[in-house]
Amino acid sequence: MSTARRERITISDIAAQLGISKASVSYALNGRPGVSAATRARVLHLADELGFHASSAAVALSASRTGTIGVVIARDPAVITAEAFYMRTLFGVEQYLNEADGQLLLRLTGERGEDLDVYRRWTRQGRVDGFLLYDEHDDDPRVPLLTALGMPAVMVTSVALDDGIGRLVTPEAQTVQVMLDHLHSLGHREILHLSGPLVYAHERVRMQTMASEGAARGLQVAHVEGTYEFASGAEATSALLRRRPSTAPTAIVAGNDIMATAAVSTATDLGLRVPTDLSVIAWDDSVLCQVARPHLTAMDHGLMGKARLATDLLFDLIAGGTQVHRASSVGTLIVRGTTGPPRR
Repeated sequence: MSTARRERITISDIAAQLGISKASVSYALNGRPGVSAATRARVLHLADELGFHASSAAVALSASRTGTIGVVIARDPAVITAEAFYMRTLFGVEQYLNEADGQLLLRLTGERGEDLDVYRRWTRQGRVDGFLLYDEHDDDPRVPLLTALGMPAVMVTSVALDDGIGRLVTPEAQTVQVMLDHLHSLGHREILHLSGPLVYAHERVRMQTMASEGAARGLQVAHVEGTYEFASGAEATSALLRRRPSTAPTAIVAGNDIMATAAVSTATDLGLRVPTDLSVIAWDDSVLCQVARPHLTAMDHGLMGKARLATDLLFDLIAGGTQVHRASSVGTLIVRGTTGPPRR
């Protein structure tokens, strides 16, 4: 027997030789979700070649896992069914799980703390190995709850806190810079930021960044809080356009595709032309942006890819990984027919 086979081979050895994470090696060796079939085959082949034998404790620990992750969405159903964000996000999660032979357990709840009961119940019943979290609040009660329950979790968020859970941090500052630079290059100097509810941490980060980045570019950025719903976008746009022309912003950055569509529709109903009289950018791209008339300029954040990154981080934490923060890349501004130079 060779010297290599006489030495105790570890998961770290296999991971180092293949250039992959220890978590991926663990998934492959124990037949659990989290790696592709090709990666699993490479790991098993090298493990056999090196004479690797997993400890009985490691096998027992792996066997206790379900291969299932949980997503609990506490949002108004009217917004969930109309907005593309969660549809694309969940599709990205499912893409990852399909390749890794994992499962998703999904629950929609009200917005008054019903989701906390679901986290407790699923943990107690052993139905999931961990959770993906969205829509972070200040002092979010899910963080201490899941930490106390000992459940791995990944928050998709704009805030990089060290609070014991995983975080996929979105680049809000760079996103704002891309949008403002586009409007500034067209000649806009007065802009309205129509945000979603400020109860969400990412909306407050966006509002603050719009103000600071706007000031750095010599732009006047006003803010109005919306609800993500069509009526909210229509109301804010109507109030904006009824101001005296000398004081009205010439461009709107809307917090989602629904409010952006409402802004375009309302401006048209009031006899204005988009983008000549008003430019509009949607924070999230969607099919709705592509079928609107004019087609909506929007940020493509690669939501499916971002969901895959978050799911991969969660599986890594479930397997005992220690890297709790990852960053997603800035999206791409898709310039369409709703942005142009302002009327002089």
